[in-house]
Amino acid sequence: MKIIISLLSLLILVVAPCLAATTAKQGVAPGKKLQVETTFAYFPLAVPISVLGETMRRDRILQKNLARHGVKISFKPFTKGSDVLPLVRDNHVVGVSMSDMPTIEAVAGGDMLIVGFVKQSYSAIVAPQGTQLKELRNKRIGNAHGSTSHYALLQALSAAGMSEQNVTLVPLAVNDMLEALESGKIDAFAAWEPTPAAAVKKYPGRYAQIYRQRSYSFFLLSGNLSRMNPAAAREVTAALVRAIYWLKKSEANLLTACNWSVDGVLAFTGKPSQSKAEDIARITRDDLLDVAGAPAIPAKLSQEGSLLLKEYDFLKQLGKLPANASREKFSLSIKNSILNEVMTAPAKYNLNRFDYAK
Repeated sequence: MKIIISLLSLLILVVAPCLAATTAKQGVAPGKKLQVETTFAYFPLAVPISVLGETMRRDRILQKNLARHGVKISFKPFTKGSDVLPLVRDNHVVGVSMSDMPTIEAVAGGDMLIVGFVKQSYSAIVAPQGTQLKELRNKRIGNAHGSTSHYALLQALSAAGMSEQNVTLVPLAVNDMLEALESGKIDAFAAWEPTPAAAVKKYPGRYAQIYRQRSYSFFLLSGNLSRMNPAAAREVTAALVRAIYWLKKSEANLLTACNWSVDGVLAFTGKPSQSKAEDIARITRDDLLDVAGAPAIPAKLSQEGSLLLKEYDFLKQLGKLPANASREKFSLSIKNSILNEVMTAPAKYNLNRFDYAK
């Protein structure tokens, strides 16, 4: 027994300093809860998603409140929704705002909840003026695979009696599509805003949007975070609401955030944004700030027969979702309760206090 006690004492003497050193190395005082580091994904090339992402990542109130709940959040830029899906499946993303098609895939293939609504707009197919959908057969079409514009393209081809097999899909980043169309590398492209509007504005009378598909974007939270640390989940949701309130507060705030978005495109791609801050502001107003009730999820999108559920069925039919994907699970993933709890307690969640790093 004495030998065992001596060995245990020795073990404590050896291990305790190591644990203390590890804690100090991580910058956490002894006895304090270690912070869980997690990622919020956003898309610099999508408006108004980029505006929200650039605003939320500067939110000092968010970081301070999350630290109290043992969470440290980093904002990481991505090109499109499908790039985030592997991280979602591995449970490495705490939150993301993205369009309907990748939203469906994220919920079907991962542990994510649809908590809020952040955009209503259109994805569009852009081609030379006068082009008809049926004339896309055997053409080269620029496309970001797995994006909401990919879904719009599938719908357009189906409406014209075609499928992906009847065209040549050219994978392109959305900010490269207009240049590829102009140079003749492709014959048309499918993209989300602001790229279609930028193409028509830059070359009036030369290019046109020959097909448009209504598109929605949603605010998603990790189901695991919502179960294991609901207070932190509410703080991330509060940051979304706070950002929208701040953007609505003044035109100066909106233009500041849109300039952040312009700078974010350059930092992310190394190329200037195709849109000016004023154009981004207009799209942000039209697609989010002037939408009644946003960021609450419109009832029409969560009901049976809604566009969102029709999209789910369409993607399942095309084999774009896992074979074991559950329609019931998808319907149950639409959670209004988290956002409602935050919005009905504005003082508790600091919805009208703003502190954004420049």
